[in-house]
Amino acid sequence: MELDKSKPLLLVLFSILICGLYYGTVNAKMNDTPPSFEEKITEGKQLTPLESQLMSFMNGLMVGEPKQAVELWIFGVNNRSGAVQYAMLSPSLRKQSRSKFEQTHWITGQSSPSVSNFRFTKVEKLSESKMRYTIKYDLWASYGDFGGGEKIIIVEKNLEPFKENWFISSITTKFNPWEAFTPAETVLK
Repeated sequence: MELDKSKPLLLVLFSILICGLYYGTVNAKMNDTPPSFEEKITEGKQLTPLESQLMSFMNGLMVGEPKQAVELWIFGVNNRSGAVQYAMLSPSLRKQSRSKFEQTHWITGQSSPSVSNFRFTKVEKLSESKMRYTIKYDLWASYGDFGGGEKIIIVEKNLEPFKENWFISSITTKFNPWEAFTPAETVLK
């Protein structure tokens, strides 16, 4: 009888997986959310290589113009990428919505109907460091038109020393029963 050499390897890998799951379950506290890498930086803690990569990704997405923040956020919505959307948010909006992004495994929206044809309908300068954008869009599926929607997005300039980026501090959306909203949005009924 010939022994299949892949089965012992699978057994070892499965055992490691079970032990890891058990260890994580036994040692986790109820409602214990690991700190975000932003919190680790604030606390002066060492980042893992993956956290450093994520930090580099988010820093690379910082934008120098307010409209770019909205455009990149829309890009994230169109691609259902919670990570790109999250990168455009203010620190307080990130903290407020992080657990919701995690619950969806950083995938937002829905496949149908999808949002399309975003257009800026109003741009207002509120101050030197704050802009308000009103955008409209369509909800469309191959089997029909589901109307449209409107979002009001507030973008603010980062006022921290040595930072020149803009981020989204508020997203307000009018309710549409066919739309899937992103975790950072405030939906008005």
